[in-house]
Amino acid sequence: MTRREALQRVALLMGGTLSAPVISAVLSGVRPAIGKAQWTPRSLSPEQNELVTTLAELIIPETDTPGAKAARVNEFVDLLLTEWLPAEDKDRFMAGLDDLDTRFQQSYGKRFVEGTSAQQTQMLTVLDGEAAEARRAKSKAQPFFGMMKEFTLTGYYTSEIGITQELLFQPATDKFEGCIPLERVGRAWAELW
Repeated sequence: MTRREALQRVALLMGGTLSAPVISAVLSGVRPAIGKAQWTPRSLSPEQNELVTTLAELIIPETDTPGAKAARVNEFVDLLLTEWLPAEDKDRFMAGLDDLDTRFQQSYGKRFVEGTSAQQTQMLTVLDGEAAEARRAKSKAQPFFGMMKEFTLTGYYTSEIGITQELLFQPATDKFEGCIPLERVGRAWAELW
């Protein structure tokens, strides 16, 4: 699967829209450095990185395939913030992280990452509703949670884990199978020819 094909799939998951900086980054080959012994965020503080990791894992949790944490989506988000997003978008994202933690503390008396899964899901449901309302109102500025979902889906489905284990990508073979029974593969499947 090429990056363009992966990007098309992510765009479909997002309802057909991806922001220009994300498209540019993916098509340029942006990805976290593989094999580094110790990764250090450049734009996110350690607390913000922990929050991004938690959010991404709530959006794409580990099931029978690895989740967003295993795919290192937090590193992808930090790379986007550091090298690709315009300052205005980066500032809006960072303010959204702070706002989420502040709202969670006001509601539950603790940081988002310390909350229960039910509390976290309840807060994300509220944020998702706000993002949906902004889309309906055709707001020019994408809300924080819309950005977080876009970054998570893009980072995950363009990662090796997302492509090979979730989408079951297999390199081209010497034969074409135009119709494969779902029970044989179990979920979405992609083949590059």
